[in-house]
Amino acid sequence: MIEWDDYWKDYAASKAEKWLISERDKIINKYLNRIKTPKKKILEVGCGFGSNLRLINSTRKDVNCFALDNSIEAIKAIKGVIPNAVVSDCRNTGFTDNKFDLIYSAGLMEHFKDEVPFLSEMKRIVKDDGYVITIVPARYSLWKLYQIIHFGLWQHGYEKAYTYNGLGALVKENGFRVIEITGIDPFSISGFIMKLFNTSFNPVIKKSPQKSGYTELCVVARKRN
Repeated sequence: MIEWDDYWKDYAASKAEKWLISERDKIINKYLNRIKTPKKKILEVGCGFGSNLRLINSTRKDVNCFALDNSIEAIKAIKGVIPNAVVSDCRNTGFTDNKFDLIYSAGLMEHFKDEVPFLSEMKRIVKDDGYVITIVPARYSLWKLYQIIHFGLWQHGYEKAYTYNGLGALVKENGFRVIEITGIDPFSISGFIMKLFNTSFNPVIKKSPQKSGYTELCVVARKRN
């Protein structure tokens, strides 16, 4: 199993990943635009290289960016761009209550067998009128098939995938109301082609007839008051 410090030390985004980053960026900006605070505090938890946070930081002047990861190497790499970057556990961040206008994560929650401590902490540190955006692997895609084929050899250890309804229920059960659940890359076909040919393009088909049939599912939630 690859240690996260080793992974982030040598990380470089592929062209296929850059397309996913651009799709995630559209979602983040959609909800940042709904926040009326002049200087919005945004946190990326499990930031890794922090591709989306770096992009937001470079394109928006109305944000104050924070990054958190338990990998020393990840934080070392991003701290020159995002000074408010800390090494910490996302289930016990050390931040004060109701601190952030928007909290974002991608490729994080699926690594926990018990998501409750993570979701509880996100609920504690997001503002009452803030947003929590969580992106996770979808269950019915070529990506999941790839993991099944490599069962026991998956480089980052434990990881699960979610259905549309299961993800929504999980979030609701932990004190949130769902604003939106959307998917990125139907059945992973476009991403597979991009990876295979080391290219990037804007796919024609963006909607799946099956709600859980994407590479990634994105749930946007707010506190249930």
